[in-house]
Amino acid sequence: MLFVLMRYMLNNYCIFKPNFFVMNYTYQLIVVLLLVVNINLHAQENLPSFIKDSLENYIIKAQKEWQIPAIAVAIVKDGKLVKTILSGVKDVESNTLIDQNTLFMIGSNSKAFTATLMATLAEEGKLSLKDPVKKWLPYFKMKDDWLTEKVDIVDILSHRVGFETFQGDFLNFDNELSSKEIIQKFALIEPTNQYRDQWGYFNTGYTIAGEIIKAATNKTWEEQLKERLFLPLEMNNSLALSKDIKVAKNKTLAHTITNGNLTIIPYGDIDATAPAGSISSSIADMTKWVLTLLNGGKYNTKQVIPTNALINTVYPRSFQNISWHPYNKTNFSLYGLGWDLQDYEGYKLVMHTGGIHGYLSSVTTLPKKNLGIIILTNTDQNSLYEALKWEIIDAYLGLPRQNYSALYKSFYDKGKANKKVKKEKLIKEVENKNKPSISLNKFLGRYANEVYGSLTISKKSKDTLQIDFEHHKNLTVKLMHLKNNKFYAVFNNPLYGESVFPFIVKDNKVVEFTLKLDPSVEVTTYTFYKQ
Repeated sequence: MLFVLMRYMLNNYCIFKPNFFVMNYTYQLIVVLLLVVNINLHAQENLPSFIKDSLENYIIKAQKEWQIPAIAVAIVKDGKLVKTILSGVKDVESNTLIDQNTLFMIGSNSKAFTATLMATLAEEGKLSLKDPVKKWLPYFKMKDDWLTEKVDIVDILSHRVGFETFQGDFLNFDNELSSKEIIQKFALIEPTNQYRDQWGYFNTGYTIAGEIIKAATNKTWEEQLKERLFLPLEMNNSLALSKDIKVAKNKTLAHTITNGNLTIIPYGDIDATAPAGSISSSIADMTKWVLTLLNGGKYNTKQVIPTNALINTVYPRSFQNISWHPYNKTNFSLYGLGWDLQDYEGYKLVMHTGGIHGYLSSVTTLPKKNLGIIILTNTDQNSLYEALKWEIIDAYLGLPRQNYSALYKSFYDKGKANKKVKKEKLIKEVENKNKPSISLNKFLGRYANEVYGSLTISKKSKDTLQIDFEHHKNLTVKLMHLKNNKFYAVFNNPLYGESVFPFIVKDNKVVEFTLKLDPSVEVTTYTFYKQ
């Protein structure tokens, strides 16, 4: 009987480790037996052929190509969990297999939880989604006084305040600023776009939402999250704050790829902007969340989330851009509250991705198909989390099979090759040992930016400078001179990338320089003036 169960399990629910990881059969067997009880025979019989026969092999191959330590996938259909795939290890050092309760950080997929809380409080009359932010946070201020009075809750949840995508995000992560301090700093930032004219992904909008929840209910965002969503949905392993995963027992570690090598990196410290992206969850818990969303807010027989609250979150609020798909038909890309909204081959997709230090995730529903897809990974250098989503959707819609992973990998490899060429050029220029127009010692000292605060530049060797930041205590930048008072800048945390910082020298003195971050962190730049 055990052999029959094992054979059935491997054909329907796949738990495996690719060849480049060490097998652990005892642990694997335990997890298999745990999951057998969840098998629904009718659902398995009706799986599309790709899902039933090819998906596991597809993931094995793609996971190895993308260097992903662990991937967890769940597919729900017609109110049931029909497929779970658990592949790989918690981290590359321990080689311990993941299970259905292993935690991953889900990044911006946290936003749908926050938006749902806000919409629920609105249904209960504790606030209105049309309330100006100023009503709940008297200290809230924009650079334009008219905007200070005008910006409302829908604006901050649908990214239509006027800020450019990721604008100000350097303030949000890995520093000791409080939520209030982060919000107050945005009073100093000039929005790039016009109010409600253009969509711009505004993480701090969700920091603001968390503070409004606290002001309206006298309970913190994390308290409301646990009380209203985690507990009633029996998401018993999920955690609200990034500090919590550090001490959790059953967790993955965060990974990135540096110089071609898979590397463990620290968890992001993002609790000051927690409502935007700090949740850690498992594939089992996220399955409960998606089943509830597709069931009109009901979990089992209990109405956990008001139906009108869910409707409010998926009502279009912002126009993102012209929609694009490499193979199939799509016409629009909109944003609700915490959700991307897109048409695809005549179906509405409600979806979001999440990216945070060492993690990428995807959550997608097709309400008309009563289909949900969850994908969790523990590296921030892959596009499989997106490619896999499209493969599964296409299979359920009966569309021709495409190899999205191969397509996305070709894009990734091309980008990586371009970065390598640029890096080699910069290193060669550093090796030329061109002298700046003034003594290297004259670059030393304190610099200030009105929005960020201050940093200091010190000398670490004969030819090398180092930046230390006022608010990012563990972040440094190594500066190596190129030519014309430009420096090759390498952050010690690979998340922030490598760049070129141009310095302005006038009358034999350093006046200012421009700090540039990796575009995945923030596109806008910061000008620091020598003090």
